[in-house]
Amino acid sequence: MQELDTHYANMLADHQRMLDEQAQKEEEQDSFKDRIATLLEENHPAELERLTGVDDTTCKKVVHQLYMENFNDPNCWHVEPSEDIWVIYGNNTDEWIDENGEYVGFDTKREAMKYIKETFK
Repeated sequence: MQELDTHYANMLADHQRMLDEQAQKEEEQDSFKDRIATLLEENHPAELERLTGVDDTTCKKVVHQLYMENFNDPNCWHVEPSEDIWVIYGNNTDEWIDENGEYVGFDTKREAMKYIKETFK
């Protein structure tokens, strides 16, 4: 019986350790997200890797999260031509970055407008 109690106590301790690690990771992510938001006030997303020391894709995925939280209305975005593609720009921010941390270009203005409409339903 004591072995069973010990087994369950160890399982409970492991579970609690996992929960604590997850909570710490979420806190670190929130802190990093706040740092990115502050840096975006005066910097372009392309500069975030240099400013944070964190890889470019990770930084841009956080930018995407911030865009989805703070500019989640189709009216926050507009489409402009850029050389031979169409690009989505924020009215109060930079180019659109998708959930994969990548800039998105479109062959036509219509495709870009459709993307905005579908993204911000």
